[in-house]
Amino acid sequence: MPPKQKKPNNNESGEEAEEALQAVILTDFFEEHFLPISHEMPRCLMPLCNIPLIEYTLELLSTVDVFEVFIVCTTHIDAIKNYFEKSNWMKPNSRLAVKIVATPECMSVGDCLRELDARQLITNDFILTSGELVSNLKLDKAIEEHRARKKTDKNSIMTMILKEASRTHTARAKDANSIFVLDPTSYQCVYYEPVVSLPRKDRLEISPEIFENRTQLEFRNDLVDPFLDICSVEVPALFTENFDWQRLRSDFVHGIVTSDILGKTIYTRLATESYVGRVQNEQLYATITSHVLNRWSFPIVPETNLRAGDDYEFSRGNIYKSMNVVLSRSSILEENLQIGAGTRIGENTHIKNSVIGRNCHIGDNVVLEGAYVWDDVVIENNCTINDSIIANNVHILNNTTIEKGSILSVGVTLGPDLSIAKYSRLSLHPQPKNSMFEESEDENDAEEERQEVVVGNHTTVYYWKLRSDDDDVDIRNVKLGSLAFDMADIKLEDGDITDSASEIGESSDDEDDIGSIDGAYALDSSIAKKTEEFKREIASTIERSINENHTVYTAALEVTGLRMSSNGSYTDVREVMVPIIMDHIDANNNTMQSMKSVLNKWAPLVGKMTHTPDDQVHVLQILQTYCASQENLGKLFLGALQIFYNADVVEEDAIRHWYNSDSANSSPAETKLKEKATKFIEWLDEAEEESEEEDDSDEE
Repeated sequence: MPPKQKKPNNNESGEEAEEALQAVILTDFFEEHFLPISHEMPRCLMPLCNIPLIEYTLELLSTVDVFEVFIVCTTHIDAIKNYFEKSNWMKPNSRLAVKIVATPECMSVGDCLRELDARQLITNDFILTSGELVSNLKLDKAIEEHRARKKTDKNSIMTMILKEASRTHTARAKDANSIFVLDPTSYQCVYYEPVVSLPRKDRLEISPEIFENRTQLEFRNDLVDPFLDICSVEVPALFTENFDWQRLRSDFVHGIVTSDILGKTIYTRLATESYVGRVQNEQLYATITSHVLNRWSFPIVPETNLRAGDDYEFSRGNIYKSMNVVLSRSSILEENLQIGAGTRIGENTHIKNSVIGRNCHIGDNVVLEGAYVWDDVVIENNCTINDSIIANNVHILNNTTIEKGSILSVGVTLGPDLSIAKYSRLSLHPQPKNSMFEESEDENDAEEERQEVVVGNHTTVYYWKLRSDDDDVDIRNVKLGSLAFDMADIKLEDGDITDSASEIGESSDDEDDIGSIDGAYALDSSIAKKTEEFKREIASTIERSINENHTVYTAALEVTGLRMSSNGSYTDVREVMVPIIMDHIDANNNTMQSMKSVLNKWAPLVGKMTHTPDDQVHVLQILQTYCASQENLGKLFLGALQIFYNADVVEEDAIRHWYNSDSANSSPAETKLKEKATKFIEWLDEAEEESEEEDDSDEE
C-alpha cells in the first residue's frame, strides 16, 4: 500500500481532523555511548540481532497511521543517507514516506526541534522517538487517548509512553533512572526529575503546590522511559521560545511541569504487557539483545525476518540460524544464539548467549560467550571472547583472548597470542580531544596516553580511555552504563548505593549496600536471598499453571518472563520445576496412570528449560535425588525416566553420562535408584545393537 501523502487540515467546525500523524526520529540524543564505534558509524545503524537499530523503530511506526517520517541527523549524515537510498523505505511502495533532515549544526535535542520549527516541517501531531527503539507496542490506543485528551484539556501537549518495571528488572538502566510524580486518576505528570545512581540522592525537593486540589499522587521510580512520545504541533515552537531547553526530559518536561507561566500539561501512558526498550547504552544493548532472543518482543523476533533476504529459523533453546550457515560436527551451540548467513564455524568451537553476523569465519577451538560479533568478522583458532562487541571487519588472530566489557571498533586487527584486558576500547583512530574520552589536563600526560597502542604485523590499534567531559557527571555512572561492567570494580564512597534501581529514601544499610567491612558477606547474603525469592515465585507460577491446567506453551512463557525479569537461571528453574511436577502424581491411587497423565503433559515444560547435555544430566540428577528422598516416588523413578526420554527431555548420551557419574551414588537410596536404571541402560544397549545389525543388513 503506498504511503499516505495527504496533509492534515481543519474541518468546518474548526476542530482538528484526526488524520495520519507525522513522526520524528532523532538519530542522536547527544549521549556519548558505544565509543569508539559511534565515532565511526551512526548508532542507529548498529546491528541488534543482525538488524540495524533504526529498522525496529520504523517497523513500530509502520503499524500506525503515520504519513511522514523525518529522520533527523546531526552526525554521520552521509552514512545514513546512503543506507536509506538503498533501503526499501525509500521505494514508492514503502509503508512510510521517509525523509532525511540533515542538521549538522545542532548540538542538542533542543536544537533539533528548534530547527524543525524553523523549517516548518511539523504541521500535525507527531510521534517523537529515537532511532534505537525496540518494541512490539500497539500505539493505536495511546494515540486515541492523546487525541481524546486534547478535546478535554486544551493545554495537553504530550503523552509520554512509559514501561512499568520492578527494581530488579533487567530492562532498567544501571547508570540512571527517573522519578515521575503522577496523578493516578488522569495519569498527568505533575513533576519529573532524573536521578543518577551515584552518588546516592536521598531526597526529592518539590513545590507543595502540586498537592493542591489533588487527593492522591503517585511517586514512581519503577518506570522505564524509552523516549517514545506523542506530541502536539506546539512542542517544537515551545523549544524555540525557550532557548535554554537543550534536553528533552530534564529541560523540556521538567520545565513544563514546574512552570506556572506556560500552563501546559503532559500526560503519561503506562505500558504493562507490551515490550518497550531503548538501546541507550551498552548495558541495555546486551540486555535488549537477550530479550529479543528470549522472545520477549514477539512478534519482533529473528525468524520474523524484518529485513529482505533474511531466512532465520527458530529452534529449541532460542537458537536462530540462517539457512546458509556451515557448522562443523563438533561445534557446540548452546541457548540464546543467532548466526547470520554465510558464516562458517570450525571444529570444537563453543558458542553461547551470542549473536554472530553475516559472512563471519569462526575458527577451531573458539569460545564465544556473550559475544556480539557483527558482519565480516574473522576469528582464528583458539580464541576466547567474553561479553564484548566486535564490530564489522574485525580480524582476531590465533590464540587471542578478549576479556569482558571490551569494544573493538570497525576494521581492528589483533593478535596473535594476545590478551586484551576487560573494559578495553580499541579503534584504528586515536581518541578525540573533546569527548567523554577527553585528554587529561597535562598535555604531556595526554600525549603519552594517546600513544598507548596495540602493535603487531597489522595496522596500529589505539586504546581509548574512559573519561567524563562534564564536571557534573560522575564517571562511575558512565561505567555503570558500559558493557558487562562489574559492580565490584566501582569504588564506593559513603552514602553510595550499588543498586542503580534503588528507590529514593532507602536506608543506607539496605541489603544491597556493599560499602561496609562486611560488604562481601552482605552481597553473598543478598544474592542468596534473591535466589530463594526467585525460586518461591517460580514455584508459585508452576503450581498455578498445573492447578489451572494451562497449556505448556503458556506456562513456559510465564516462567521465562519471570526468569528474565528476575535475572534467574535455568538451573534454579529446573531445581524447582521437577519436584513440583513429581509431587502432582497421585502415588496412592492408580499410580501408574496418574504418572503418565502428569508427565506426558508436563515433561515438555521441563524440556523447554533444558537445552544442553549438561542441562539434561542436571534434570536426571534432580529426578533421582527427589525420588530417593520420597519413599512413595522411588517406585516411579524408572517409569519417569522412560517418559522423560520419550519426550526428548533427556537423550541417550545424557542418561549414560549420568549413570556412569559419581553423583549417581551420592547416597544409598540414590544408588538403589541407579541400580533400577540398569534395566533401562540394558534396553538402550539392545536397541543400539539392533540398529547396528539393521545398518549392516542394509549395506549388504
